[in-house]
Amino acid sequence: MIIIGEIGAAAALLVVSVLTDPVSLGAALFVYGAFASLPSPAIAAYIADVVPAERQQRAYVLQSWAINFGYAIGPIVANQLVKISYSLMFYVEAAVMIAVTILLIAFFREVRHLGITVSVPSAVRHEDECSVTHAEFAGIERPNHSDAAPAASVKGAMSRNWRRVLTDTPFLGFSLLMFGYFLVYFQSTSGLPIAMTDLGLGLGEYSVLLTINGGMLCLLQIPAMKLFARMGNSRVLVMGLAVTVIGYAVQAAAHSWGGFALAVVLWTLGELGTFPIATTTVAAMAPASARGTYQGVYNVVWSASIALAPLIGGWTISNFGGRTLWIACTVVLIAVTLGLKLTKGSRDRAMARSLHDSL
Repeated sequence: MIIIGEIGAAAALLVVSVLTDPVSLGAALFVYGAFASLPSPAIAAYIADVVPAERQQRAYVLQSWAINFGYAIGPIVANQLVKISYSLMFYVEAAVMIAVTILLIAFFREVRHLGITVSVPSAVRHEDECSVTHAEFAGIERPNHSDAAPAASVKGAMSRNWRRVLTDTPFLGFSLLMFGYFLVYFQSTSGLPIAMTDLGLGLGEYSVLLTINGGMLCLLQIPAMKLFARMGNSRVLVMGLAVTVIGYAVQAAAHSWGGFALAVVLWTLGELGTFPIATTTVAAMAPASARGTYQGVYNVVWSASIALAPLIGGWTISNFGGRTLWIACTVVLIAVTLGLKLTKGSRDRAMARSLHDSL
């Protein structure tokens, strides 16, 4: 799935580079987005499969750091490339994706190649061994169901995984709360530049805020790992959301670039303890056999918030102004923080049950 996503996204970018019609361009970007979103849940599930449970928080923090580092340097590189040619920017990105695909093929292995197997109950194993012995003793050749069994097994496993996800109340509740957080978070790239422009601030000043955000994440994400390792996932999430609440409260009162800069510093500190820890929490709640499905559903929540955040933010600013948007965001974040605190017990029990089942 990871390789399919990378190759498909690279091909879509090459198509985008030659299009000029808005409708065709929109369709090509939709295809690009569909392929580009495929690797995310698969990578998250892969990390959960190959990294021991006690080190998964560290692994997801490092993954988040790598993503933020890419976001920090990507716009700088793109800005230099577009000075030469807009098409060159798409060619270079496609080439990077192909290079990543080659590295994945060379170094990544499926879980079954890493010696990780699903345990079989001893009673079933003993019964199967006895049946083989008796059949061989009687000279009977056992039928080979190896062709039909895998397909039926995969279909049945997918059905069970979906039933498990859709009936997992702690996970669904957590996803709903994070959906509220994501709707607020993505106002930083949709509502914030519009609100700043309405106050007479330029896009250059907004760009500096993005640089502050990316720079802080790159500098502080790894040192923060030691602090997070001494705290439970739920505690880190609640504390991160609490700091984010303060940041958006400051943003609601901001009227100058300095006020917005202070707000960005605060909710960036909160972001350190939300994104990687939330992914770690999803991996910890998911049964080993359904990690990909859980991460896929969580990724859908992420994608839906990306689509809806600009619509909600733009409508709110147009009708009520930017200050109303930030007040509403603060209220939503308070509700999410309280929700995470109140559901901590059920979430911890779900993680403990998943860990017990995997042993």
